[in-house]
Amino acid sequence: MIHNINEQAREDIFYDTLKGVLLYHNTLSEYPLHWHNEVELILCVSGSLKVKFHNDTKSMINVAPGDIVMIAPGTLHEYLSDAPGGEKLILLFDIGGYSQVSSLVPLLKTLPSYTHIKQKDYPLESARLHNYFWEIDRLYGASDEFLQISVYSLVTLILAQIGSMHLSDAPVPIEAQDYQHKNIDKLVLVTNYIDSHRSDDLTVEKLADLAGFSKFHFERLFKSYMGISCYQYITKRRILMAKELLGDTDLSVMDIALRSGFFSLSTFNRVFKDVNGCSPTEFRKLYRTGADNK
Repeated sequence: MIHNINEQAREDIFYDTLKGVLLYHNTLSEYPLHWHNEVELILCVSGSLKVKFHNDTKSMINVAPGDIVMIAPGTLHEYLSDAPGGEKLILLFDIGGYSQVSSLVPLLKTLPSYTHIKQKDYPLESARLHNYFWEIDRLYGASDEFLQISVYSLVTLILAQIGSMHLSDAPVPIEAQDYQHKNIDKLVLVTNYIDSHRSDDLTVEKLADLAGFSKFHFERLFKSYMGISCYQYITKRRILMAKELLGDTDLSVMDIALRSGFFSLSTFNRVFKDVNGCSPTEFRKLYRTGADNK
């Protein structure tokens, strides 16, 4: 299961079952160099696995069955294997797209680029994390909204458990990082800022200053790595926030437009319909009708 990886090694994640969470069983022996905005969690079920970071052979870990690896957003990595076969349970989670765990974001930023939990060294903690993984696997794809909420809660428990352990056998990062990784770090900083300031008056000029680039260079770099323009990305994240508020709150459409960063109701209605094929009011009715029929 290889998703779209562009020329800058950015992988686009498509959520086919549950918003902001992707779970799948991977039996591929190798997976090419890539990075993404999501937290990646790997449970090695069988076989052996090597994970190589930053395209540097010195930054490589050997993952044994039962081990768990958490990879931070923006980290360049690839999977390698000495032999075919083996199974991995892979969980990708978009923290920026799920407001209920926003309090975890500052804590996760204090962790290294990856965290390797070895079952032989931490058997009790590993057993607890395994239970969370397999419970998510059991519930994933359930149509009941309460079970979907359980999936988010279990992911939060995994992140909190790993964060509290503060484990890593990663080497101390060197100052002279390669050009590509520096660019990725800047873009992760910008996308995190966008996610936490979606209701603000965001401008490309301000975001370019935040990244330390000229407006022209920033726009070219952003589109090269992200596949869409900065303006399109901001709109995409604002519409996602609006959909959450339409479905989960009783706020008026005008209030939702303002909270999502749209300062004109007519603009909000037009952009929302362009993206979703229906107006915000129609979306809310469809969402709630679907929930009532479950």
